[in-house]
Amino acid sequence: MLVIISCKKNAELIEKTNTSKAKKEISIKETPKDIDENFNIFLEVFSKDSLFQISRVKYPLIQEEWIDPEKGTVEKLITKNTYEILDFTYPKDALTREFDRYTQKVKTNKNKTVIEIRGVDNGIYADYFFEKLDGKWMLISCSEQST
Repeated sequence: MLVIISCKKNAELIEKTNTSKAKKEISIKETPKDIDENFNIFLEVFSKDSLFQISRVKYPLIQEEWIDPEKGTVEKLITKNTYEILDFTYPKDALTREFDRYTQKVKTNKNKTVIEIRGVDNGIYADYFFEKLDGKWMLISCSEQST
């Protein structure tokens, strides 16, 4: 009986693991032709297509992290193997939900864009920097200063 229960739990764990892997490797069949002409189109695909996203990050990704008032910030280098998929889809309830409320602003100036994420009374504070390199939008660095 113990073996059957143990196997069932392992099967459930494997199924959950396989499902989460599938979610991490989502790819849109066709990338829009004007993807690098309009940052909003790029960002939509970047958020929904993990394989596309991985291909549009400049590695090693430089992440500036806030440590504390005495040490300030430190730079962390993120490799392709340690990179975690990001989702910039802005939910409609981002400002009205009870916890983790935040705003997200996209500021573009020619070939550079910053996405500013600011928490509302919760310490969330992050910036993501994109730049057009060789005609393609790329995530080049980020700054995580949440407290």
